Amino acid sequence: MGGEQANREIDISVVATGKGGGGVEHGRALIEFVDAVIALVPEEIHAAREKLKNAIGVAGVVDAAAVLAMFQLNTRAADAAGIALDDRTIEIRDQVGIALGFESRPEGIAP
Repeated sequence: MGGEQANREIDISVVATGKGGGGVEHGRALIEFVDAVIALVPEEIHAAREKLKNAIGVAGVVDAAAVLAMFQLNTRAADAAGIALDDRTIEIRDQVGIALGFESRPEGIAP
């Protein structure tokens, strides 16, 4: 996976469109897992976790869950702590968000 994966082009438009896997190995299963966890629907989480486990194994699911949790934690902790973002960071967040189909956020605060 390592070297071969590094040469693939990643397509972030999958975040906005919900179609495909973004050019990432098992990307569709990873996206379905993230969507299910964020939606907080136990049946969907179970189904997505099982599909992902069949694709990448238990250790891979644990890694995916840890990455998902850290993204949620870090962003929310920084926002909750009132960490100020500089104008350039807000601008970059807005540009990425707009590219993914999201509206700009006041002061760069995460959704």
